[in-house]
Amino acid sequence: MAKSTRSKIKRAHRAHKRTDSVYAAIAADRVRRLHDKLAAVVESKVEETTEEGMPESMELDGAASPSATKKISTHGPRNSRRESWRASKGLAPRPEARGMNRQGTVAARRKSGRPNRRR
Repeated sequence: MAKSTRSKIKRAHRAHKRTDSVYAAIAADRVRRLHDKLAAVVESKVEETTEEGMPESMELDGAASPSATKKISTHGPRNSRRESWRASKGLAPRPEARGMNRQGTVAARRKSGRPNRRR
């Protein structure tokens, strides 16, 4: 019951963690670091009153600069545990589809429709 993140209980517990637990120190440290970075940007902006434009880049938490970091692809397979096991055995990462459907194309991996077992 009440598993939604809009639940009053969940929100109350999360607020309690932010204020009265170990996480409070971590959150306060993060806010302080972000404040320092923004203050530095504002100071540099005030000093550059003659020059127009925004600062080239604001540093993110834990990253030196966006151009220096390597872009990580989030599309496609992520080399799951199953795929790495198959590779260690000398097999293909994914088995080839062998089945054909009535239209003559490759059959789907998951069969849609009514389940066989009554529940």
